[in-house]
Amino acid sequence: MHKIVTGAIAGAAGVALLLGGAGTFALWNASASSAASSVSSGSLTLSANNDGVWTDVTNGRSTTINPANALMVPGNTYQFTQTLTIGATGQDLKANLTYANQSITGDAALLAATTKTLAVTSSSASVVQSTANANTFVVSPSSATSTVKVVFTIALPSTATTGQGGTLNVGALAFTLTQTAIGS
Repeated sequence: MHKIVTGAIAGAAGVALLLGGAGTFALWNASASSAASSVSSGSLTLSANNDGVWTDVTNGRSTTINPANALMVPGNTYQFTQTLTIGATGQDLKANLTYANQSITGDAALLAATTKTLAVTSSSASVVQSTANANTFVVSPSSATSTVKVVFTIALPSTATTGQGGTLNVGALAFTLTQTAIGS
């Protein structure tokens, strides 16, 4: 009986091995390499030149100020003017340029009472104001390095009734450049 069981198990194993290989067979195949080259990515950089200046432009003035020492009152308007250098290499490269809202910190009431606007111009890049956000500009560099002039304006309207005795920190004012999707 022992020999019959052992023989049956061995036979079943042999049949299983034969059936396992029954579904596989090889077809001829071949491959070839193309003479393709590599693909490289471009780059997008933004750097601030060391020419930033704050000016009091209230009622047509043009007085250079240090915002840390200026005491803004309702009706005052201050502007920060600076040149930024954009490094852009790549086909179809466009980017949104704006100021980083979170880079202006301080008293919540004074922050809410002020208006903040940005203007951007360039002679070496195409600049178009965004229709979605007045403080965002679509920049299309025309060469690997383009220069843009940014004018950031902060004003405390003459109708402001809040923010008295507050402080705003504009010393960390930052600008951002974010690539837009192709076709947008």
